[in-house]
Amino acid sequence: MRTIAIFQTDLKVGGIQKSLINMLKSIDLEKYSIDLYLFDEEKFFDEPILNKINVIYLKPKNNISKFIPFSFFYKICKYKINKQYDISIDYNSYNPSCALAAINTNANKHIIWIHNDVVRERKEDIKYRILRFFFKSKYKYFNTFVGVSDGVIEPFKTLNKIKDSSFYVIPNIIDSSEIVKKSKENIDIIVDESKYNLISVGRLVIQKGFDILIDDIKQVIKKRKDIHLYIVGDGIKGRSLKKKVKKNKLEDYITFLGSKSNPYKYESRMDGFVIESRYEGQGIVILEAKILGLDLIIPDRLNKYLSDVPFTSNVIESIISLKKKNIKNIDMLDDYNNNIIQKLYNLFD
Repeated sequence: MRTIAIFQTDLKVGGIQKSLINMLKSIDLEKYSIDLYLFDEEKFFDEPILNKINVIYLKPKNNISKFIPFSFFYKICKYKINKQYDISIDYNSYNPSCALAAINTNANKHIIWIHNDVVRERKEDIKYRILRFFFKSKYKYFNTFVGVSDGVIEPFKTLNKIKDSSFYVIPNIIDSSEIVKKSKENIDIIVDESKYNLISVGRLVIQKGFDILIDDIKQVIKKRKDIHLYIVGDGIKGRSLKKKVKKNKLEDYITFLGSKSNPYKYESRMDGFVIESRYEGQGIVILEAKILGLDLIIPDRLNKYLSDVPFTSNVIESIISLKKKNIKNIDMLDDYNNNIIQKLYNLFD
């Protein structure tokens, strides 16, 4: 049995946390022994799979470590992981404590997961630019890199000038059965069935482009009044986005639902899913909407992060042309998930 140590900051709300849980659910625990190391005991994802693996809590290093060059941080700080593993994984890829512990672990293969387009992230996010200045040297301590899409791996290679290492593209696994099951739960809002109802899901941050989407809806309703957009999520841009909706007198066309532990029950009552992200890692929310059979309105700038979904060069015109469907076809993504599981086993073996 091969042994794997996985390091992740926490299991709070987040795409990285969710993708990790889905991966853990898919791994054959008769072939692989998993130790999951966390740095925070608070859980949003408190799943049954956690009772089947060994969960270990480590004390995180002081926050000041984020602002210490990683090569120096590595020399002055250590984690004592008193166990030999075949594989050690930094699944977070952003946190210095995760990287330090993964590197300190005695293993044959040290892997780091890459979840986002780091070139675009550096361009768009000043916080990431600052933090990257301090942590960029950590990559030399890993010998294997996994990106969730081709659109993630290529920018990462270019930016970090890494050549003599192994690179894998392994998209995130989607728990289709769970999504379909949760989509059948009751909701606490009334949806006007006479309208074409759109939904968008994501953190209310610059990356996710909700400001662009609000501008889209402003243009759409000039030609079509029977459109309503529901936004699921919260974040640091929430207040300014709500002000933007109010300023443009769009309260009758856009509703903020806030963060929801089960967004799928809302999605299943909708007709279409729309996204205007400036960039993505992979765009899991798009595949989740595909499972539920929603119309997908995806700008073509995201096509390098995802395949097998439709893209459009004009989101506004695509929304205007949408028509309600009587039947939504469920897609369990069986081939997609089976292919990813095989890629994971190739990586681990």
